[in-house]
Amino acid sequence: MKRTICVIVCAWLLAGCALEVRREPVQFSPSTEALERTFVLRDSVVAIPSSGYPRTLKAGSIWKYVGRVPQGAVFAIKDDVFMLEGRNYHEAQCVLSGDQTLVGFYLPVEKAFASIQQPVQLPLKRP
Repeated sequence: MKRTICVIVCAWLLAGCALEVRREPVQFSPSTEALERTFVLRDSVVAIPSSGYPRTLKAGSIWKYVGRVPQGAVFAIKDDVFMLEGRNYHEAQCVLSGDQTLVGFYLPVEKAFASIQQPVQLPLKRP
């Protein structure tokens, strides 16, 4: 009986421990472009960061180019805040490789890059 209670308590404690979002420090270069580059998501997209908590990028959301990291171009959501969830919440911005492949997220507060489990082709429409 004691062993069963111990197993239940341990399982409960482990379930309550969220994984941290794995990230690596990166050098961010802010945009110096005069023209504003934006895109709109045509459909909702789900991306899974290292924490394992799926994040949905909403259809119709507008993303504005804000700079670069070594992994690609960084776009911040316009008129909203996008967050990654792990042990803590982190403000996040999309990192695109090429023209429309989401490869991860830039975390501006931590000045770090968080990759996703599988790159995702974004269904974009240009405004």
